[in-house]
Amino acid sequence: MIKVELVAPDYVYQVWDDVKDYLDASIKTGTGTCTLDQLKLLLTKNYQTLIVGVNEHDIIKGAMTVEIINYPNARTLFITALGGVGVVSDEIWKQVEDWARLQGVTKISAWCEEAQARLYKQKAGFNTIRFVVEKDI
Repeated sequence: MIKVELVAPDYVYQVWDDVKDYLDASIKTGTGTCTLDQLKLLLTKNYQTLIVGVNEHDIIKGAMTVEIINYPNARTLFITALGGVGVVSDEIWKQVEDWARLQGVTKISAWCEEAQARLYKQKAGFNTIRFVVEKDI
């Protein structure tokens, strides 16, 4: 069983070598709005939260970074990076959703590629609402 644990900002540096490769894969598929080093800074400054999945031997098997955003009609947990072995599963999502509800979150969202979107839909019950496209000018 994978147990979800929050990493306090003061401990990000202690686990960074165990999570950076999981997060880097996600950052590389992004649009360049944040580098891996910048993400680490956001985590240590408590602007985002690092969530890890650990197995029964306390080995980190995956990581997720999230940011809570308040909109006029929703409090949204936005997934900024995600990676690891089996991190999109019922067992993981139940724990993440339970924690999110305790934070007052009403929606969870993420930007992702089409293949990742299928995984979110199949494994975590997400719905496709819109595709996000972007252009540099």
